[in-house]
Amino acid sequence: MTTKQETKLNMYLTVRDFLIPNESITKELPNFAANTTVLKETIVNIQVIAERQKSDKKGLAKLKNELRDKLIALVVDNSRKIAAFAKFSNNTILQNEVKFAPSGFSKMTDTGLKDYAQIVHDKAQANLDALPSYGITAETQKTLSETLTAYNESISKPRVGIAERSQATKQLIMLFDTVDTILGNMDLAMEIIRLPQKNFYDGYKTARKIVETSAGKLTLKAQATEKQTGLPVKGAIFTFRASTQMTGVISGNGEIVKKTEEKGRFNIKNMPAGTYQVTVSKPGYNDKTETVIVADGEMTVLRVELEKA
Repeated sequence: MTTKQETKLNMYLTVRDFLIPNESITKELPNFAANTTVLKETIVNIQVIAERQKSDKKGLAKLKNELRDKLIALVVDNSRKIAAFAKFSNNTILQNEVKFAPSGFSKMTDTGLKDYAQIVHDKAQANLDALPSYGITAETQKTLSETLTAYNESISKPRVGIAERSQATKQLIMLFDTVDTILGNMDLAMEIIRLPQKNFYDGYKTARKIVETSAGKLTLKAQATEKQTGLPVKGAIFTFRASTQMTGVISGNGEIVKKTEEKGRFNIKNMPAGTYQVTVSKPGYNDKTETVIVADGEMTVLRVELEKA
């Protein structure tokens, strides 16, 4: 949830908890009981989806990277063994088919690595009867095949996690709109008892106030990772250049410059709302340029993947 949504949810909970022990006062108000039921149910739905939205998807990327490392180790080992077999059997075609510099695997795309691993597996399978003395057996082939299958399945999972969070974000927007509409109807009904139930009415209005707690809170979280490995990039320079209209609210030349720390991250508090062009640079990597929009009362997350030069 955004900071603004969290603040509104606190207000919703306060209203709900204020109304529950006072249902005898509101039970005769038009549609109030039905609106209160919807309010309670929608709050529960918001809390459930918000928890889903916050669930840690980083484990998916971590698992993929672990499987990638394991697959690379197996493929490099098997490639060397098959290359030795090809050399000793004068099979130059096979030798060329499995010849690949180990350092090149780190630069391969996910699908590229998957395809090459499949080639190595298939070449070994085609010559399996002659390879046990080189350390390749049906059992090692099974290990390679299982690792390859698991890696292939893991490739899309981080993106699925992102899609799930995106869907949760859209659902939250709809649920907050629902509660705002319900509370608007309840506000109108409350006017009926404004005079005869003044103390209760005043208590309801107090509960309906949104208490802003965003002062000094986090505005932007940023992280730089290496595209090929997913590892954090320490010491990457993020230069935020504000739009022309905003230069008056940012000191200096309208730029904010930050450097990533050990885990490739940094945070910015109280960042002025607006549109920024972000340039990310570090020696040994290609510069990356992004556009980011910072909204009032909301926390923005910026993740940038850097490619090695």
